[in-house]
Amino acid sequence: MRSDKIRDISMNFDSIAVDPMEIADRLARLEGLPPTQIEIRKTVLQVGPLELDLIERTAERAGRTIDLLPKEFWLLRYMMQHCDHLLTRRTLLEEVWHYRFMPKTNLVDVHMGRLRHKVNGPNETPMIHSIRGAGFILRTPS
Repeated sequence: MRSDKIRDISMNFDSIAVDPMEIADRLARLEGLPPTQIEIRKTVLQVGPLELDLIERTAERAGRTIDLLPKEFWLLRYMMQHCDHLLTRRTLLEEVWHYRFMPKTNLVDVHMGRLRHKVNGPNETPMIHSIRGAGFILRTPS
């Protein structure tokens, strides 16, 4: 029975559009699920004027392209996913660098300084803020 469904869908494979909703509907039929049970994940994170494309690995702020190094990309992604939350150095070392111990290092501060300089361009309202003695926070400019 399942192989019949696969064959029916694969015979029409050339006619599948690039539209994610159509692909999700076809996958739902393949699995016998109602289309609403398949979640389409967002591929672009947005916080105010800041956008991060998770597929293309590009960042823009109000149309201005931001060139990110790989670790800066992961750091910004984590910060955007936790917008308006205080992120401690310890949390960032664990979640972005995957450290399971806390080295005495300024690694987070160095990367955060570079990222802040790239995201907070000249004549733009700052989005990345340092909270002295506590950590960092990404906020939508007001």
